[in-house]
Amino acid sequence: MLCFSVCCLVSLLFLSAVDSGKTLRKIKEQLQKNKQLKFMSEEQPLQQVEESWLEQPLDHFNRLKVKTFSQKFFVNEAHWDRPDGPVFLFIGGEGPIFKFDVLAGHHVEMAQQHRALLLAVEHRFYGDSINPDATMEEMSHTHTECFTSMVRL
Repeated sequence: MLCFSVCCLVSLLFLSAVDSGKTLRKIKEQLQKNKQLKFMSEEQPLQQVEESWLEQPLDHFNRLKVKTFSQKFFVNEAHWDRPDGPVFLFIGGEGPIFKFDVLAGHHVEMAQQHRALLLAVEHRFYGDSINPDATMEEMSHTHTECFTSMVRL
C-alpha cells in the first residue's frame, strides 16, 4: 500500500512538473509577443539592429578539438556613450533571442539611462544556436562553455 502511494505521489509530481514546463514556455512566448507589440505601438523609429553570428569552439578547453558552432547575437549601439560607456550583456535563456531583445524591455531602459552598449547573445544549444552534430559528451559542458563563449564575444 505504501509503495502504491509513493508511486502515485511521484507520478503526480512528474505530471505537474511537465505541465508547469509547458506553462512556463507559454508565458515566455506571450511575454515576447507583448514586448514586440509594445515596441511597435510606441511608433519609435526602428533602429538599425542586425542579426550577427560568431563562430564559437564547441570545447574552449581542448585545443585539439576543432569543432565549432555558430552563435547568434544582436547589438544595440543607439544610446552608447562610445568609447567610455558601459556594456550590458543580455544572455538569452532556454530559447531563441530576437531583435526586440535589444530594442525593448527593462534592460534596454537601463542601457539608455546609463548610456550603455547592449549586447544580446543566444545561449549555446538553444534557439538558432544549435549545433545539430553535437554529442551528449559535448553538451555535458554547456554551462561552463557558455560562460567561456561570453568572454569571446
